Amino acid sequence: MDLSFVPVLQMNEIFNAINQIPHRLIGSQEINSVALPQYVEFEFSGSINDFEDALHSSLEKNSILDYVVTRDSLKENTFTLLKTGDLGQLGIYFCDFCEAFFNSEEGKYIHERAHYFY
Repeated sequence: MDLSFVPVLQMNEIFNAINQIPHRLIGSQEINSVALPQYVEFEFSGSINDFEDALHSSLEKNSILDYVVTRDSLKENTFTLLKTGDLGQLGIYFCDFCEAFFNSEEGKYIHERAHYFY
C-alpha cells in the first residue's frame, strides 16, 4: 500500500484503520509511523477485492472519509490512498464505477466504457 500522499499527521489514524484488518506484515512486527514511512507491505488471506472492501470499511468505521482508496496503476497488487480534495490538482481522474485512476480524462472515459458491457 502506497501511503506517500498521506500527511504525517494522519499516519497514525491510517495505521490504526489498517490494524483492524486481519493481516500479516512482511518484514515488520507492527504498523507504526516510525517503522513504515511510505509503503506498507503485508499479506491478506482473501482476494484483492476483499482487501479493498475491508480497507474501505475500516476507514469508514474510523471516520476517515476524506481519502479515496484506489489501485495503483503502476504496481501490481498495490493500493494508494489519496486525499479527495487534492485529486484535481494532481491531474488524477477516477472511474465513477470502480475508482480506478487515470492520468487523463480520455483514459478514464475509455475505461468507463468497458463497464457498460458487464
